[in-house]
Amino acid sequence: MMTGRELLRIVTRLGCEIVRQRGSHVRVRCSWCRTSVPVHAGEDLKVGLMSKIERDLAPCLGPGWLRKARERR
Repeated sequence: MMTGRELLRIVTRLGCEIVRQRGSHVRVRCSWCRTSVPVHAGEDLKVGLMSKIERDLAPCLGPGWLRKARERR
């Protein structure tokens, strides 16, 4: 499990950019792929939401990008 802040750190290292933030939700864009990442203090992202974010960015970052990035940490 990881927090939204940790996920944002990984995504920005992979070349995505933060487009905007509204409240606790951060909008991320990586070429033509987009997704929202909730950043609630100290709360881990649930498995289903992490899968959705991974699917949203997979066309731009490649299949299994999140698993590979977590192994590098």
